Amino acid sequence: MTATDVATPDKTTEEEPPRPTRTREDRWGWLGVGAITLALAATWIPRVNLPFGDNHMGRIISRYALHLANLHEKGIVGSDFSADWEPYANSAYAHHPPLLNILTALFGSFPGDQPIEVWLSPYLLALLIVPAGALLLRGLGLRWSATLLAVGLMAATTFFWVYAPIMFDLGPILLISAVVVIARRRDYQPSRGLIAIGVVAGLLSTLVSWPGIGFAGAMGLWLLIGRRRIDRVVLWIGGAMVVGLLISLTFIVGVSGIADLTNQAEFRTQGGTFTAREFASRQVRYLDALLPVWYLVLLVIGTVAGLLDKRTRLFMAFAVVFQGFWTIVLNNGAYIHEYWNYPVLILGLVGMGALLDRLIGWLTNRGPARVALAASAAAGLALVVALGVIVTGRVDRNYVENPTDAGALVSEHGPGPDQKVAWVAGGGLSTPRWYAYYWDLAPKGVTPEVLDGTEANPTDLVLMDLRRVPKWLPPTIGDRAFAKDGTYALIRISDLKAAEITP
Repeated sequence: MTATDVATPDKTTEEEPPRPTRTREDRWGWLGVGAITLALAATWIPRVNLPFGDNHMGRIISRYALHLANLHEKGIVGSDFSADWEPYANSAYAHHPPLLNILTALFGSFPGDQPIEVWLSPYLLALLIVPAGALLLRGLGLRWSATLLAVGLMAATTFFWVYAPIMFDLGPILLISAVVVIARRRDYQPSRGLIAIGVVAGLLSTLVSWPGIGFAGAMGLWLLIGRRRIDRVVLWIGGAMVVGLLISLTFIVGVSGIADLTNQAEFRTQGGTFTAREFASRQVRYLDALLPVWYLVLLVIGTVAGLLDKRTRLFMAFAVVFQGFWTIVLNNGAYIHEYWNYPVLILGLVGMGALLDRLIGWLTNRGPARVALAASAAAGLALVVALGVIVTGRVDRNYVENPTDAGALVSEHGPGPDQKVAWVAGGGLSTPRWYAYYWDLAPKGVTPEVLDGTEANPTDLVLMDLRRVPKWLPPTIGDRAFAKDGTYALIRISDLKAAEITP
């Protein structure tokens, strides 16, 4: 069920990999996958109980915290089936399939009320990426050394380590892809265990996201074409996909409605006012910030290698097409969010796996096996060091630790007396759903007009990132802060009014 035999050097270009069998090398390989998974889990453990903060993780996951709070308060029907996110917004948020809503509700039923209840689901789905990715590469016929290095290359990047918890559909996508790659051959009869994994993967992928639905649909079609008949494999796995799709569509259309869904799709495709040059420049900047230069170079070479290798060609071609659609057609999403291009990690995983498999095969054929083994071990050690630098250095501080200061500040200090709005001022604050969660108030920006009006009380507190003070306030406004944490401050409306710069 789990993996294929290592392909012999003279057969590495065969389009059909050998049938899955269990070997001693498989056992050692899966131990390596387990070690990578556990190492990642260990680096993520300090993050699972951090406050929701001023970053993309806080912005996205705090929405599920709001869903959970409203589910507990209003019940299943009253909370629009855990899609209510008041007080941030009055209308329910159900533009995406409901897997994370379901998992958050399940983990939220545990005793206690800590951030870990909400963080647990995305982190578990993030950990699924590693074994699912390894299973895919092995199903494609790549040797274990190349598989482990390709997975390690993916894991040792800023993109993966920081954003894997909000790329929560990547694991199910890779898992359904792996099952189909293994089971699609007409002459192969999968075990009950593999079919069971396929059923789970079909459900997860169609319940987790729109990209998951897209990948599941393509993989389901590939499975049917490969097996050339509707047999028990196609029925079970395809049936699971249909069930998941029906649940997702019922949730999305039933709660949000077609009009709301259409507006969201239009915003993602036509909501931007940027030029093609500005769009390309921003994509380059995002990728350069999240992926090291060595990875970007190998990504290009690996993509070519994956398209040339007969074993990976079909899957790689689909992944390239999907990446282009996701980035270029849904261009407003790609322009706004730096993590939007995350399917590029699929290209990196498969492409680099194919490239490394060729390289290791070349080394093995031209020298003692220990040369290839030593090179693989050295590369693995370098990846451990690279991940260590990410976990303990600037990446952790800038992307994870520092932004949570905002969440810690507003969770430790409540709003002012009779405050009715969660005020924010200045730039830099990500969509502050986390602010609405902690204070149970709708957020709103402070402007000079607000200060001149009667909407805000003098004792109301305003959240501000002192690195991005608005132009109508002096840079030293932080000296008047009621409370501070890192670069974030809470300042009274009365102090803002007294310090306001008049034109």
